[in-house]
Amino acid sequence: MADDVFSRIEAHVVALGELLEQTRRYKPLADDAARLYRSATSISRRVRQANRSATGADDDLDAREREMEEIAAQARGLLEGFLASARYEELLDALARDDVDASSALVSELFADIEPATPSGALYLPLSAKRGEGVLAPDAAAEAVERMAREGIAPQHAPGAGADASVQPIRFYEGTAGIDAALLVVVAAQSLGRPAFRTRELDEVLVYARRLKVPLSAALHAQSPDDWLELRAGGYGEYREKCRAALAARGIVVVEL
Repeated sequence: MADDVFSRIEAHVVALGELLEQTRRYKPLADDAARLYRSATSISRRVRQANRSATGADDDLDAREREMEEIAAQARGLLEGFLASARYEELLDALARDDVDASSALVSELFADIEPATPSGALYLPLSAKRGEGVLAPDAAAEAVERMAREGIAPQHAPGAGADASVQPIRFYEGTAGIDAALLVVVAAQSLGRPAFRTRELDEVLVYARRLKVPLSAALHAQSPDDWLELRAGGYGEYREKCRAALAARGIVVVEL
């Protein structure tokens, strides 16, 4: 019986950790999320101690499980309340209208782990795909870059600071270290024409826009950034030249990294 309770509490801890990670991304919830995290950590520590000593009575463990469920309920309530709040709805509306001033102010007010930034120089947007997917084929890659030049750069639906399921920024990098994409879109920071933000933990520059229409070019690594590209027919050198030709045919300026 105790083993079942231990297993359930462990599952609660994992689920609660994921829930609190979502909650802590928002500034207005940060203090409450930290408080709940401390409470959950304390309960988890007591449960582990009871598990190691085998002295935990079923009634005690049942009580700890109820406490963990209550913390999870509070965290869900915080998150659901925030996502239904007037301020969050104002942010979604400002983003939908592409109201730069309002959306920038609200993003800064509501999201934790980001701060206003004034980037300079080149900003890089990796154009990558999972292994085997066609977007890295030279023609498809060139077509994607041409579409960005024509229609503007759209946000990437990816996890990270300053984002959630409904709010997605365009994520640029200020350098190319650690980027394993062969092809990158390059934008001059001074051409952004709207506020930018920096994540506090990663070397990312965030821009909140429905579409960012700016002059751009493409960059190709001189050497393969990913070993699997060497396995393509002709190797990376041939792949790079096919990308260069496909981009040039579409009027995209190409630089080499």
